[in-house]
Amino acid sequence: MNTATALPDRALRPYQLEGVRWLVHRLTHGGERCVLLCDDPGLGKSRQVLAARGEIGAKRTLIVCPAGIRHVWANEIRKWFPELSPHVVLVEPGITVTGMREQLDHPEAIVIVGYDTLSAFQGGWAANLMRRAWDLLVVDEAHYLKNPSRRTEMVYGKRGTESGLQHVCQWIILLTGTPTPNHAGELYQHLRTFWPGTLTVARPDGLAHVETEAEFQERYTEYKNTPWGRQVTGSNRVNLGQLREKMKTRVLRRRKREVLPELPPLVAQDVALDVNVQDQALIRTEAERRIQARLASVMTPQERRDLLTDPAMGISLATIRRQLGEIKINAAVAWIDERLACGVNKMLVFGWHVDVLHRLHRLLAAFDPVIITGETSPVGRRSAEHLFQNRPTVRVLVGQILACGTGITLTAASEVAILEPSWVPGQNSQAIDRAHRLGQHDSVLASFLYVPDTLDETIMRAFRRKAEEVSQIHDYTGGEARYAS
Repeated sequence: MNTATALPDRALRPYQLEGVRWLVHRLTHGGERCVLLCDDPGLGKSRQVLAARGEIGAKRTLIVCPAGIRHVWANEIRKWFPELSPHVVLVEPGITVTGMREQLDHPEAIVIVGYDTLSAFQGGWAANLMRRAWDLLVVDEAHYLKNPSRRTEMVYGKRGTESGLQHVCQWIILLTGTPTPNHAGELYQHLRTFWPGTLTVARPDGLAHVETEAEFQERYTEYKNTPWGRQVTGSNRVNLGQLREKMKTRVLRRRKREVLPELPPLVAQDVALDVNVQDQALIRTEAERRIQARLASVMTPQERRDLLTDPAMGISLATIRRQLGEIKINAAVAWIDERLACGVNKMLVFGWHVDVLHRLHRLLAAFDPVIITGETSPVGRRSAEHLFQNRPTVRVLVGQILACGTGITLTAASEVAILEPSWVPGQNSQAIDRAHRLGQHDSVLASFLYVPDTLDETIMRAFRRKAEEVSQIHDYTGGEARYAS
């Protein structure tokens, strides 16, 4: 292979060329049908995959991704591989297979389809795509398939059967910047589908045995049994080295600090907001103190869901989180206004609740803000991104963490404020990485805004603890950011 010669105009960076070579070698000479590329967000995974596609001789290509980034893939192809653009088939929501068979059957078709379309009961897309043969399947944001679900079944198939898109594809490349958002058990669906050998253990009678998901959890996670079933609370740090060893030839992971030493640093800080006494009294209730006491020792997803509906608590966790977001708005606006007045050019502000974000958007009107939530259309996302990146008067982008976590570049900002953090560390990191990525020329400051002595601090402790555990699975030290002293 001579990637540098074959792709003279792609401007691939050295680590991207290395990634292409690794993909090609593992798929064509390494005996692997599927590999996992989990570089940090912003390192150009899609470009590496598109370059490797040509090098391995793949033609018919199926790209499965979240609905919000279908157009990102189309734009990447148009920008870096324009000769492939005529073959792109973009499956928009609501489009049926009828009338598109000729495009789908083209010998060089590149079909881009969302998880939502595949898992829908109407439209027939999953069944039609499974009736065709594909050279390459690209599964973007592969952590979406970490749990048994209809979309996981549509892509991976039922265990022990030949259903699922992966069965009609010669090669598969999984892409994700957060392969295990919470714990090691989230690798099981990938392992049982593509690398069942990693699950094989010797039984006492000497026969080989493929671990069930429950047995995998027993080996690689911390868990506890409850009346509702097993609940995973974290990763088993003792055995993580075994898992890394089993996966090392199938996974390529590079961190930004390793391959982009020229990328300016990311610094994180906690900022206590000056919330007035009356507002603080609204959330420092006896009910919240009871919830905080529970959360201090209980952090499993199921138990958090139980708190949402436990009448004994007097108030739900979801209500307290929403109240916290609302109560922080005025203090956050004052803090953001001060930052922008003292020299910060542009800022990203992320939160969780849509009503909180819309109110924040209205109160920041002086900075000509744009907003992206889960309700924003793909066209609206692209427009907001373009305006923020290119129009000087647009100084703030208000975004929902989940809606802005993938498929968008916001490097015009040098500061990020997290008003309402997620429980899941990878989701906070993905949002911050919209600014801290290729194309960023300034250091990035990420500020977590909180109200002291409230649920805010509990949430922050929770996601930092989980981030430390997750980091050990992938043999890195846990995040790019250093905390300001």
